[in-house]
Amino acid sequence: MKIVITGGLGYIGTELCKLYSGETRVKKIVVTDTRFVSERVKQLRDWGFEFIQVSILNKEMMKTILADADVVHHLAGITDVAYTKTEANVEQDKLIRDTAIEGTRNILNFTPSHCKILFPSTHVVYEGLAEAKLFVVEDEPVIPVLTYAKGKVQNEIDIKASGKNYIILRLASVYGYSTDTMRVGIMPNLFSKIASQNGQIKLFSGGVQYKSLVNLIDVARCFKFMEESDIKNETFHLAKENLTVKDVADICKLYQPNMNVISTDDEIPNLGYTISNEKLLSTGFKFLYNLEDSIEEMILNWSARDINPDLEFIINGEKEYVDDRGKISNYELTEPINLIGYITSKAGTVRANHYHPIQEQKCLLIKGKYISVIKDLMNDKALTKTMIIKEGDISVIKPNVAHTMVFLEDSIFLNLVRGEREHENYGITHTIPYKLVDDNFRENLIRNYSYTCRSCGGEKLKPVISLGLSPLANNLLDSLDAKDELYPLEMMYCEDCHNCQLSYIVPPEKMFNHYLYVSSTAKSFRDHFEHAAEKYIKNYNLNSNSLVVDIGSNDGIALKPLKERGIKVLGIEPAKNIFDMAISKGIHTIHDYFTRIVSSNIFTEYGKADLITASNVFAHSDKLKEIAESALTLLKTEGAFIIEVQYLLDTIKDLTFDNIYHEHVNYWSVTSLVNFFESLSTANEWSVSKVEHIDTHGGSIRVYVSNTAMMGDGSVQQFLQKEKEFGITDYETYKDFTKRVERAKYNVNKNLKEFKDKGLTLVGYGSPAKATTALNYYGVTTNEIDYIVEDNTLKHNKVLPGCMIPIYSKERLYKEPPDIIVVMAWNFIEEIKKNNQDLIDKGIKFISIKDLQND
Repeated sequence: MKIVITGGLGYIGTELCKLYSGETRVKKIVVTDTRFVSERVKQLRDWGFEFIQVSILNKEMMKTILADADVVHHLAGITDVAYTKTEANVEQDKLIRDTAIEGTRNILNFTPSHCKILFPSTHVVYEGLAEAKLFVVEDEPVIPVLTYAKGKVQNEIDIKASGKNYIILRLASVYGYSTDTMRVGIMPNLFSKIASQNGQIKLFSGGVQYKSLVNLIDVARCFKFMEESDIKNETFHLAKENLTVKDVADICKLYQPNMNVISTDDEIPNLGYTISNEKLLSTGFKFLYNLEDSIEEMILNWSARDINPDLEFIINGEKEYVDDRGKISNYELTEPINLIGYITSKAGTVRANHYHPIQEQKCLLIKGKYISVIKDLMNDKALTKTMIIKEGDISVIKPNVAHTMVFLEDSIFLNLVRGEREHENYGITHTIPYKLVDDNFRENLIRNYSYTCRSCGGEKLKPVISLGLSPLANNLLDSLDAKDELYPLEMMYCEDCHNCQLSYIVPPEKMFNHYLYVSSTAKSFRDHFEHAAEKYIKNYNLNSNSLVVDIGSNDGIALKPLKERGIKVLGIEPAKNIFDMAISKGIHTIHDYFTRIVSSNIFTEYGKADLITASNVFAHSDKLKEIAESALTLLKTEGAFIIEVQYLLDTIKDLTFDNIYHEHVNYWSVTSLVNFFESLSTANEWSVSKVEHIDTHGGSIRVYVSNTAMMGDGSVQQFLQKEKEFGITDYETYKDFTKRVERAKYNVNKNLKEFKDKGLTLVGYGSPAKATTALNYYGVTTNEIDYIVEDNTLKHNKVLPGCMIPIYSKERLYKEPPDIIVVMAWNFIEEIKKNNQDLIDKGIKFISIKDLQND
């Protein structure tokens, strides 16, 4: 069978060709058009169509094309036509008339006698109706007025007189989304375009005119339906909806409330008319599309939209269908693809280490797991970020973003490409090499990256925020020439238990074997533990026979007030230099990490403990369950495990993201702590019984884990309810936190630049761990802050890693007084200002780094 589609690159022809695209292997299908649209012609060729660029007025060529045709969908014609007499012109009318009448006669003259002709006429053959008339049927006398309608009427006469097998479809106004063939001037399409631009629709005479409408794809379907049917020599009205112009505007308003619809007093030629589809429906044809859905689609496609700002994001399968055979997942892409690469990769290997200058990278992981590493090459202060990609994920990476894939397992992925993929053309259209991950970085990622929740063991981890490659916060450098080590610093959120944790775990010996953070430096901390000691003694009846064990005891700050009150104390401290300080203060301390073996040794030597405390260290370990279960095993039945941790809710609410650093492996809420202790083997005996909010580290909580037989005070439920209301279990809360952090970075850099533009000198005060996090994330160096002063003598003449800002004694402020001192230890700003009133009196301004985060 040979089918010819004239005007096949047009509005209707494009959709009709799609319907026939699956039949070219058994049918010869020839498409003709006067236009040559590159992408459309390529698509037709790919589908197996024959395409010939020709006018239907070219008798010689049309005779050859049509000589052996079995079916002709005669869609060719002039569609740029006048809608009123005032719009008409003689030259255009002649072209319309010649194309319509002479072109159609060529079709009729050159096709064989058995050929079936399918022709699109128009409902405007009734445009001369003097009064409104609804549901006009096919045998109603036609009343054409303008050249276009007159041409269609003549076509109908010629077709019926030809003796050929024919079907005439009088089309209502055809609406619906299309690509390069889109006819925007048709009323529903025009209104949708105006709505997408938040424009204004004017309803002449209030929009009372009636219109018959039909969807584009249903029109194409009807042509194919008629071609395949035994129906012949019939005329049908092809319409789905019969509405007023105002009805169409109201639908647009429904999907774009911001647009304006106004009524005017402008006259309309008539009240319109509608055509009946009863005869068509009697053939068994069914409409599948409707006006509301089509308008919604057009407005959505053409409206401004929120583009995902992430450099890399994950597309998961949607509209899944699951049965006993398995699962079907569907993925919607933002752009077409023309090549698919099937790629296998062995565990431990690396791919990519390049970027794409003009196209997105899309990879669908079929099997396995890999770490994606990215960096924005369009931003001078861009961070290097990582993300775990799991089976079933499509990773989408934007152009000019360097990326690398580090495979944790044997993997298979599909590379979805728009453009070419010729390795010889590196640097032209596809990829440009960029070594983002070297062998050392690869090995560290494979060894230390965590893709399971360390609280519940689940794999439903979602990224919260990446602070880039950052140095160890408390590992200060000895000189400006020293080389620092950088590691990914990223927070993840577990959808199952609501734990937040770092994705990359730095080996603890790198952080804690030699430690520079000394808790006793700040008077506020010393006071905090004095008050805690008094509270514990009173609440737990501690006496000289009691034993209190402190995990991560630092220089003994928490145990010292207890020891001074006659309580037996024992500290556990892994940092040798800090351990030595504690011993020099007379605090009995074990130099080690708290493990099951250490717990067992303590029990053997000292018996069970009355209290075990872990102040600001429970977030520090990758071996949470071992620490918790070892502590609870060591406790007396009436004892308590008391944990102080920075409070995640405060971190999010107060934007204290600078408390995120490698030592803090976990970021706790009451919700996640309750879930954690419920997951332990000791859950039947021990549970979270009480929670207090405390002021340390910009907002912390003190959590009491007691024997389940002991009654709580109701505080746990109060905290859980408050967290639920805040959104601690809603991922959107974390996404909003990230946006606020990114805004803070912008503001800090803007405000520092304004100071420097005024010629002001800036110095930092304090080098806590939070300073390392914040300054490296902001990209601040000695270009903005000349140096930092520090009260802790252990940090003097050191260098803040990453940003390479030197640290000096406070005495330097008197030799080189700056204009502004930016306080990095912002949680101690009042104490710092009080201790430096003489500098304030000299005119030096003290501001908190947090103040610079504001707009």
